Amino acid sequence: MRKRTIYSFLSVVFSLAIALGLLFFALEWDDSNAPRAVKGVLDAKAYDFDAEGPLLLNGEWQFVAGKLADTAYFEQHQNISHYVPVPSEWTRYQTDGHPMPPYGSATYRLRVQLPEMNRVMGVKTNNIRMSNAVWINGEKVGQSGTPQEDASYQARNTPYVTFFPLEGNELEIIVQTANFHYGTGGGIISSLYLGDEQSILRILDLQRMYDWVMLVSFLTMGIYFFNFYFFLRKYKELLFFSLACFMFALYTATHGEKLLQIYYPQLPYILFLGLQRLSGTLMGIFLSLFFYFLFPRLSHQKILYAVLTIGGLMLILICSPAHFNMGSQVEVLKLNILFPFTVFIHIFYIQVKAVQTGEAGASFLIVASSVTILYIAVGILNVYNQMNPSILPPLIPFIYMLLLSLYISNRFVSIYKQNEALSDRLIQADRFKDEFLAKTSHEFRTPLHGVMTLVQSMLTNPASGPLTPEQTNKLLLVTEISKRLAFLVEDIADLSKLKQGQLKIQPQDVDLHTISHLVIEVFAHVLPGHMTLRNLVPPHIPYVRADENRLRQILNNLIDNAAKHAGTGSEIELSAWEQAGFVVVSIKDAGPGIAPEELEKIFEPYQQGAIPSQRPGGVGLGLAIARQLVELQGGRIWVQSEQGKGAVFSFTIPVADTEKVRPIDLSLQEPANFRMAPVAFPMPRMVEKGHGKKIIIADDDHTSLRVLMEALEPEGYFLIAVDNGQAVLDLLEQRADVDLIILDIMMPGLSGYEVCRKIRASYSIAELPVLMLTAAILPEDMVAAFQSGANDFLHKPFDLTELKSRMSSLLNLKEAVATASRMEAAFLQAQIRPHFLYNVLNSILSLSYMDIEKTRKLITEFANFLRGSFSFSNISQFIPLEKELALIQSYIIIEKARFPGRFQFELAVENNLRCYLPPLLLQPLVENAVRHGLANRQEGTVSLTVRRDGDGVIFQIRDNGAGMSEAQMERIRQQQPLHGDGVGLLNLFKRIKQHPGFSVVIHSAENVGTTIVITAPYRDTLSEKKTASCEGS
Repeated sequence: MRKRTIYSFLSVVFSLAIALGLLFFALEWDDSNAPRAVKGVLDAKAYDFDAEGPLLLNGEWQFVAGKLADTAYFEQHQNISHYVPVPSEWTRYQTDGHPMPPYGSATYRLRVQLPEMNRVMGVKTNNIRMSNAVWINGEKVGQSGTPQEDASYQARNTPYVTFFPLEGNELEIIVQTANFHYGTGGGIISSLYLGDEQSILRILDLQRMYDWVMLVSFLTMGIYFFNFYFFLRKYKELLFFSLACFMFALYTATHGEKLLQIYYPQLPYILFLGLQRLSGTLMGIFLSLFFYFLFPRLSHQKILYAVLTIGGLMLILICSPAHFNMGSQVEVLKLNILFPFTVFIHIFYIQVKAVQTGEAGASFLIVASSVTILYIAVGILNVYNQMNPSILPPLIPFIYMLLLSLYISNRFVSIYKQNEALSDRLIQADRFKDEFLAKTSHEFRTPLHGVMTLVQSMLTNPASGPLTPEQTNKLLLVTEISKRLAFLVEDIADLSKLKQGQLKIQPQDVDLHTISHLVIEVFAHVLPGHMTLRNLVPPHIPYVRADENRLRQILNNLIDNAAKHAGTGSEIELSAWEQAGFVVVSIKDAGPGIAPEELEKIFEPYQQGAIPSQRPGGVGLGLAIARQLVELQGGRIWVQSEQGKGAVFSFTIPVADTEKVRPIDLSLQEPANFRMAPVAFPMPRMVEKGHGKKIIIADDDHTSLRVLMEALEPEGYFLIAVDNGQAVLDLLEQRADVDLIILDIMMPGLSGYEVCRKIRASYSIAELPVLMLTAAILPEDMVAAFQSGANDFLHKPFDLTELKSRMSSLLNLKEAVATASRMEAAFLQAQIRPHFLYNVLNSILSLSYMDIEKTRKLITEFANFLRGSFSFSNISQFIPLEKELALIQSYIIIEKARFPGRFQFELAVENNLRCYLPPLLLQPLVENAVRHGLANRQEGTVSLTVRRDGDGVIFQIRDNGAGMSEAQMERIRQQQPLHGDGVGLLNLFKRIKQHPGFSVVIHSAENVGTTIVITAPYRDTLSEKKTASCEGS
């Protein structure tokens, strides 16, 4: 830490030393040999114009404030003794003991005594605010704007030269000035030059040359770095540096010789002044942002915010209509002092921190800091007229920006070297990878060959013993999986050979029509049944010059790619035609298409295209190999695609020179590298072993489905396999008793995420567990799975023991939650309130004095009611309708005994209806209607209706009691309780929601009554094979 502090201090000292050295070189002190004016007279009799060049008319000029005087005025007022230093603003002068105001008019007079000469002389002006007229010996020889003694003047402050013949050895120079725009004051701000015609023209050309050099240099740097940024958008510092260069160019064009005004004199001067200030302000803002993005870690946020805030206020004032009003000039003046200081602090702070942290190219920053200090020092000293700039200061901004551009270039050279080193390392790593893959594929061949040979032997060798159909199918599945792995190994080997240039092509004349027929025949046996492959290659197509096996490999890879991405019921077309000495072969599919940004890289190795709704197959080598094989045979390959409209892969093969062709051996074995589509079987596929848990498995890879089905079948589950997400949702609508869903994430149509979200719209995590499978290994996939509502997540390839364990955990969780829910329902029903028991017992006691038979009947019904309420069968999932109705009848008899004549109960059940329903589904609703619906009525009616409705049953409970208000209905919709005691509606509705396919609707109005309608699906709980809740005729 201490070393860094010392290093920072030395950097600042070194910058100041360089700045002071340049300052002494760049500026001339006032003690030069040039004569100066004293009390309005400049004695230049001994001045050698030929040797010394133009004379600076500096010194004490005679001054008249508030008036545009001429020669006659000065002759009439020879006693004027007010002399002022020139150059300087007139606000530093005292008139009548008070500082002169910034706005007004004034006249300067100087008498120059010259040696005897007979030549044409000239005067050059630089900066006389804000309008002026120059008179020589009583004659007006030049002007800029039109000075007046009031604000009606015409402002214009453009440097100019004027020439006149010298007569005699004395000149009277009168400069009339006026300023009603510039808030800091008017007057002769920069020195006037007096010299012969040639010397004045030379200094004019020299100053304009300075401006043009800087203007062109800044524009060149700006265009260069802006073009740089166009290709490197992430480097924002390039953008702001180029914008700063453009602002420097605009600043140069509006200052100094004011080239913009010279070449565009029609430009309104008010707009010109606005461009002057706008360029300076934006220059500071862009430089601050440049350093911020160049060193984001080193930038001081508060200083940057101060720069942007002050700069923003200045821009608002500059662009406001009242910008040049005298009142707003004061505010602009204050900000003009504060803004450059803040910008300098911000930039200098970052430069020192960059040097301190040892940034590459820090030497450029040290010199740039020195130049910055020099430029500010020159400006301050020039403002206070202590020094005058020589040749160096006009170039200081250019030198500063040049140093920054050199630093940027040095930095990008360093980045380029780092990238070059990384590129070399990546190339080496890629070579190592290719070698590893080549060796790995070679090592895989032997065990794969052994596996395939052993399986083939078991299938074909009678000595192995008879095989059951199930064993044969499993061995065929092993063969298929081994072939797919063998094809992948061959692809890797071919890709390695292609990269090393070792793959040999043996071109010959080949009949494309016959080749396409062979490929179509092979694929016809392995494509899923819902796909159609059409061969549109005409028989008369010319022969092509190609390697027969490699041509078949190209067709295999392209058709296999189309099969993997085509949708259900889609069609794949293979066609060909002759065109300009080539045969164009095209494979068209009706898949989801390819995004435009993927078209360029789809033929690169290990690229599969970004198709969210489609499961990628393989590792992305097929298309890369196809492209290189096509190019090796003198053709080219391309793809045309629109998202949602499929893709067309096309390639060209040269036409053969001869019409004769070698006969093709139709008995050739399957070529190397043939890539088969996934094994297919009818969907949905069901495996039922006893009455086990029902599990849906969804995966678009039929091989994976078959492996899972084979592995889980011995566990005794009822397995249902489907190959798309929509089929899962359709099954859930048909079957309400599914216990677990196993979802692959990437499937055609709806992805696993979308399916899971749709499931969670109807089922909670506890009601229906979902286990997601994926081959992806990114943490984001796991997060997305859980966010979509999955219970668990498993990566492929997985261990079957782990899969079974996780399935068992989820199934046990579902069963535990379901049992707890049923126990809760039974417990709630068992919570008979004490006052209900007390009232029933009182009713029995009272009745025993009047009618002993009725008392016995009431005791019997009360016992039945208690037995039904406390029965542990209430935790069963379904009970017969008769049992539920018996409980209701017992409750009704008890209530009628307690409240004789208070209400009527009507029961209507469809004839021969055998129905199974969740226990305690209807009795709490009837009790609720009696207790709450009829609470405020002397006499009412409660009815219960049960009837079949297609594949379901409808239960309707109606009363004509007090009903519910809209506020009460709203509380029910928001699942808020209406009453604090007893078995409320919310508990019952919660139970209903736990049964898939059940729905409840409530209609109620105050003083009219309430109707509750429950719709339940059909289910036979005795056999567990049907999907409804009632049987009836």
